[in-house]
Amino acid sequence: MSEYFEGPDEDDPITLSPAVEQFLADPDTSPDVFSAVVAFLVDLRENPFPHLSMPVPGRPGMHSTPLRRDLGLVEYAVDETADPARIYVSRILRAD
Repeated sequence: MSEYFEGPDEDDPITLSPAVEQFLADPDTSPDVFSAVVAFLVDLRENPFPHLSMPVPGRPGMHSTPLRRDLGLVEYAVDETADPARIYVSRILRAD
């Protein structure tokens, strides 16, 4: 974690889990996977249900979507009752 991290921004509709933050801060995360996750987050800002997003069976509000170039899978929750929708990115499953 960066010493400049101030915690969640209440105005930001996307919150990353501690595991996702750690994953992105890990120097061993490959540049390809890092850029695919960042691209996903950009897409998520425009649409809480990006292309290929699917609901997770048995887990209301949870969705999963593949990362670009099939580098992994992202799981996240969407609270559609909020305006704008609140999104919690819970984990990233790498393909390797």
